[in-house]
Amino acid sequence: MASDVELVIRSRKGSQPIDLWELWHYRELFGFLIWRDVRIRYSQTVLGSLWAVAQPRLTMIVFTALFHRMAGIKSDGPPYPLFVFVGLTAWVFFRMRPRHPPRASSAANS
Repeated sequence: MASDVELVIRSRKGSQPIDLWELWHYRELFGFLIWRDVRIRYSQTVLGSLWAVAQPRLTMIVFTALFHRMAGIKSDGPPYPLFVFVGLTAWVFFRMRPRHPPRASSAANS
């Protein structure tokens, strides 16, 4: 019994607005996917997931010691360690995107 129904799925053109309610509704899924990526990325290291937390803080300490204490650079407002941490967070996020693009999930990758 052949069916004459044809289903065509097309993407919309242009940018789409972000549905914040949908993001909130699937927050557990996002949390799980983020935790899975962190666990997979750092599972082979000696420190494990602790390195994901320790590395930005250690970098912040080094940058604060070099640029604030030794070079005398000021942040003109917020405390210098917070200033450095926010800048490093943004820099690392955009630096890592080309290296680690989002992966498609499949039964073979589970």
